[in-house]
Amino acid sequence: MGDTETWGRDREPTAVRVWTGSEARSTGYRCFRELRAAESNGIVQPRGGRPRWVAGAQTNTKSLLRECCHAVTNGPGISAGHVAPDVVKDTATQEVVDAGIQATENAISCVVTDQACIDQARREGREVVVTNKKGKPLPPDQQPKPAQSAGSTGGAASSAASTPAAAGSQPNLTAVKSDFIPGEKTIFFDDFSDMVGGESPPHWRVRGGAAGLYTGAGIRQLNLPTHGMVVSPNLKGLPKNFTLEMDLKFGTQTGNGNGMIWRFTRVPDGPQTLLINARVQEGGTRLVVYAGNPDDPENTADTNVKVSPDEPIQFALWVQDGRIRLYLNGIRAMDANQIALEQINYIDVEAVVEPETPGAYAGIRRARFAETSPDFGKVIMSGRYVTHGILFDTDSDRIKPESAATIKMIASGMQANPGINFLIEGHTDSTGDAAHNMDLSKRRAEAVKSVLVSQFGIDAGRLTTAGLGASKPVVPNNTPQGRAENRRVEIVRQ
Repeated sequence: MGDTETWGRDREPTAVRVWTGSEARSTGYRCFRELRAAESNGIVQPRGGRPRWVAGAQTNTKSLLRECCHAVTNGPGISAGHVAPDVVKDTATQEVVDAGIQATENAISCVVTDQACIDQARREGREVVVTNKKGKPLPPDQQPKPAQSAGSTGGAASSAASTPAAAGSQPNLTAVKSDFIPGEKTIFFDDFSDMVGGESPPHWRVRGGAAGLYTGAGIRQLNLPTHGMVVSPNLKGLPKNFTLEMDLKFGTQTGNGNGMIWRFTRVPDGPQTLLINARVQEGGTRLVVYAGNPDDPENTADTNVKVSPDEPIQFALWVQDGRIRLYLNGIRAMDANQIALEQINYIDVEAVVEPETPGAYAGIRRARFAETSPDFGKVIMSGRYVTHGILFDTDSDRIKPESAATIKMIASGMQANPGINFLIEGHTDSTGDAAHNMDLSKRRAEAVKSVLVSQFGIDAGRLTTAGLGASKPVVPNNTPQGRAENRRVEIVRQ
């Protein structure tokens, strides 16, 4: 073994060399991935085909790779005292490292709180290294399992086999405090999956600057880099009761921070009946809201919400019968009632970007407007309830915690009607292999049944399930909005 560089505790591992020679070089990042590849995929010795474990080499291989991982996660340094020369002499050990490097060339890094990055990477079939906010990889037991296939969140997936959620692996939905329930009838949806780099976003009007598509780190994000530039979704007219969901990310901030301003008006560029100003700052996000009569709007909120400026933010608005609720990352930041809004026909979203600050921007990763509907207990009496509020991890039957409010509402309606049985249907979009989508939709329907029984006390005998894959689309699958509309769960009265 040749000379080795060392990593200090306060220095990021960047170019450590543990072995000499071109076949034995690795950055600290790849070193970490080697452990994941070896232990998850059983790689040791690539001899004429798929790498496999070799008798007698497994212990040494794991010992060596764990030393690499230990240095990455704890930073004490790699030296001859940490990795014994006789371990390096093992041919199989040397080859597993080479195989690990090759297997992880396509891996990407995502901050642990950036679920959109992780989901997008999995949709693209890429391996993920989850890091803390400073970019340091988390320990192996806190890493996601290697991605085996791509898929759409809450919907379709690729043709590769996905991994069923183990029994008891569903989150405890009864403990989730957020009560936000997304609307059911999609009015507008965009995840920028059909936007081409260098072109304008096809579903938004852009004024005052150039909006760009960012696709690094396994995500797709509409970046608004110019202060005061405005984007407007291509929709006209919102119903009286509606929800808005947006996944946002903001760039480098100093001083006053970056943010967004939403203006809801009856006529183009007219006085707003609802204005929401969110400024993301180091101490949290400040929200200032005006609502009501456009000529004399009421200041309904001026509050600060403790969300990190370095992490993605889930913004949600719920307007229902004169009541306006506003959420950031599931935290209810405002709840005002008896507000008479004017008819809303136009929505403008203005970027608040710190001028002359390198890396400053306002970013949109997903936007969804939807019309709200009566709760489950009322709708199911007509025979069928359709929900887009039950979401799953990518290409998985594991339910996302933000689905809790929707499932709680469904459970409450079932408890109020103890004499009725129900069929739970899972539906996907048409992305990927039909057989895989069918299997995935079946497992997702079973997952919904499982949490209703185990966490909310619904009698299992009252519930049956069916997975229909993409066989029953409600709209064409040729747009992001169409695909989002087709990814759904339906509850049918029996």
